[in-house]
Amino acid sequence: MKDAYNRSFKSSSKLQFHKSIWILFIFLIVIVMIIPSIIVFGAGANFVHMNGFLPASSVSNHNQNQIGLASPQKSPLEIGWVEGSGTIMQHLTDYNNLKVVSPALASVDNRYNLQENSNPTLINTIHQQGKKIWARIIMQTDTKSNDHAFLANPTKTQAVINKILQSVKAENWDGVNLDIENVSIQDRNTFSQFVKNLSSGLNKSTAILSIDLPPDPSVGNNNQASFDHELLGKYCNYVFFMGYDQHWSTDSVPRPITSLSWLKENLQEFIKTGIPSEKLILGLPAYTRVWEQNQQNHVVKDPAEPIQSVENLVAENHRNMTWDSTLGEFYTTYTSQNLQYKIWLPTEKSFNLYLNLIPQFHLAGSAVWNLDQMNSAYWNKIF
Repeated sequence: MKDAYNRSFKSSSKLQFHKSIWILFIFLIVIVMIIPSIIVFGAGANFVHMNGFLPASSVSNHNQNQIGLASPQKSPLEIGWVEGSGTIMQHLTDYNNLKVVSPALASVDNRYNLQENSNPTLINTIHQQGKKIWARIIMQTDTKSNDHAFLANPTKTQAVINKILQSVKAENWDGVNLDIENVSIQDRNTFSQFVKNLSSGLNKSTAILSIDLPPDPSVGNNNQASFDHELLGKYCNYVFFMGYDQHWSTDSVPRPITSLSWLKENLQEFIKTGIPSEKLILGLPAYTRVWEQNQQNHVVKDPAEPIQSVENLVAENHRNMTWDSTLGEFYTTYTSQNLQYKIWLPTEKSFNLYLNLIPQFHLAGSAVWNLDQMNSAYWNKIF
């Protein structure tokens, strides 16, 4: 009986030993193969969540799924263009939720060479405040004839692209914001080719490519417009709709520089003509105009003034304001010293309506032109 018990005990021990070996083996497989995959996946997901966008090297501009771009599920991008490079660069942390700044750090001169005004101190100052830098590229003389001469010269355009790519690496730019606005219809294809070539070069880096576009002059007919929405939406990571200057300083009749109905109309047009909504960024003005008309109803002056300054002017002079729900802003008119003044004034209430277009149209975010005209206190009321 005892021997039988011993044999049974030994047999049971062997089974338990082999079972333990198998459990240990399976456990090691889990450790070696599965857990690292979980870590890599989790880290990647966390990177996307924290940054809200991916660099061009991580997102194919030809991929219409746009993996990693800002979406309604992520926090929208808040971007501020900067016209100068003065003291405002030292106080970017005062702007709540500001993620990206876009100063004009390079321009194409009249001999079609790229001239930089970037410097390591400026770049470090911006980065140390936790902001990304999308360097804005402009034309020194942005006219249709000058833009045509540049775009019609493939040697010059490629040289500019090469210089931009060098600057992205050497100057530690996080992205490029292309701001060439006076392209004629005859240069539609050469401009698209320029953007395509720039995009191809940037895809080898970690830099974002964005572009600033005005609305089509003829809504609903992008085939006859200067900027090919479908191609530009394909090759750029982001497209800024410049939602201001609905009416220009050269207009003979005073009108608003932006409005809710006009913003909606153009966003719908951009999306309909081929720009993915998740790539669209709504550009908004930090200024409005104070239109002055003489007794013959001719516009004699229409200075662009910061919105908060005009708000103070209206309040100090006790002017009555009328809300226009279609425009999404206030309006006032009054006479002083034989001049008639007309003002369309976006306020905090207006910006709330404008920014509601982001979730409504599933946009990537918003931008303000420009931070030099909007102090942090006013920005923080909006964002």
